[in-house]
Amino acid sequence: MERWDVAVIGGGVLGTAVACWLGARYEGRIVLVEREPQVARHASGRNTGVIHRPFYLHPKERKLFAKVAGLSYPMWKQYAAARNLPWAEVGTLKVAATEEQVKSLEKNVEYARANGMDPSELELLSPVKVSEIEPNVRCAGALLIKTDTVVDFRAFTESLRRDAEKSGVRFLMDQEVERVENRGDENLLFTRRKGDPIVARLTVNCAGGNAVDIAHIFGLAGEYADMHFRGEYWTVDERIAHIVTRNVYCVPRQGEFPFLDPHWIVRVDGKREIGPNAVPVPSPIAYKGLLRHGPTWLSDLFEPPTINKIRVWLNRDFVALSANEMWSSLARTEMLRRVQRFIPRLRIEHLVAQGTAGIRSVVMDRRGQLAKEAIEISGPGSFHVLNFNSPGATGAPAYAAHVVNKLAEQGCLDHVKLKALSGEPWDWERAL
Repeated sequence: MERWDVAVIGGGVLGTAVACWLGARYEGRIVLVEREPQVARHASGRNTGVIHRPFYLHPKERKLFAKVAGLSYPMWKQYAAARNLPWAEVGTLKVAATEEQVKSLEKNVEYARANGMDPSELELLSPVKVSEIEPNVRCAGALLIKTDTVVDFRAFTESLRRDAEKSGVRFLMDQEVERVENRGDENLLFTRRKGDPIVARLTVNCAGGNAVDIAHIFGLAGEYADMHFRGEYWTVDERIAHIVTRNVYCVPRQGEFPFLDPHWIVRVDGKREIGPNAVPVPSPIAYKGLLRHGPTWLSDLFEPPTINKIRVWLNRDFVALSANEMWSSLARTEMLRRVQRFIPRLRIEHLVAQGTAGIRSVVMDRRGQLAKEAIEISGPGSFHVLNFNSPGATGAPAYAAHVVNKLAEQGCLDHVKLKALSGEPWDWERAL
């Protein structure tokens, strides 16, 4: 059996960034274990590709996410230039449908300042000013975030993998962890591939949509459950893609569930998409259909601990919104109707094909409350990151550094020899 100093579970942007930092900082035997044949094949490669500035993150309730989003923006910008990866600062308009919602935009300006954004990055716009820069957008007011950027996070993650491999990190693909045994100072990770287990002194769980399940396998995080919501998009006819040149987001109808609102998205390849909805699905890879998973659908959706999910479903606002989301999955016209509130020129014939579907996995506690920050749990020879949601990919470089630094402070990496700082691919001191 091969023995490793550190095993990272999860080949999304976070797990790959953690592996990259470990390889850059330590001499030890480091391995990344991923269920798919390539990295970034789920949430990291299926998101909107927007690097958001932290204007919408509450500076206290989402303090860590706001910090790592702010730190990571210049890191990603430097990385894109160094690795010749696409980087397009198209900007974002967050639009208010009513005068009352304009107050929410003013609050976002306060958040932006508290989160360290430069005042020149933002501008509150009147409806007249909006029509001057985006003639086809209608609203009661908008916040322009000039430095929001679109990228290809799958390409970023694949590049990080190459950097990690150059520093000695091994990637084991097609290896889904399904059972764990702790033997003193080692964890034995058994995968669906039969044969010897992967043996590691330290296991770092960055499995994204599967992170809660992995933590449960380790006998941890029993108080948490997760739910998965598929976000579906429609691709806009390229002949009218020019009608709006920036991303357009709307003020959420329900602040508690901000992912249940539509956007106009500019992709890094120039295409435009509208979406998403948020359809409850039983797993983080259920990209098509509602009932295609057969009789196990409800049992998967309500796998233990069930009380967390039951309490979410007792929330009337959540139930009403979810019903609308299910309908929008079946009816293209419903998705169109939502976007027409701020882009009235859009027509049904402009939605030419289904776009990329991605899945957001949210973690809830026993009260049914959705977690607002990442949840970090330590166990025997293991460390688990749950609920690394939006702005997950945006904040991955700095958050990965935070994880590695925390492991070092806790003594979890004492068995691994430090390397001299090299500044590749990022400067360690600036990431913290």
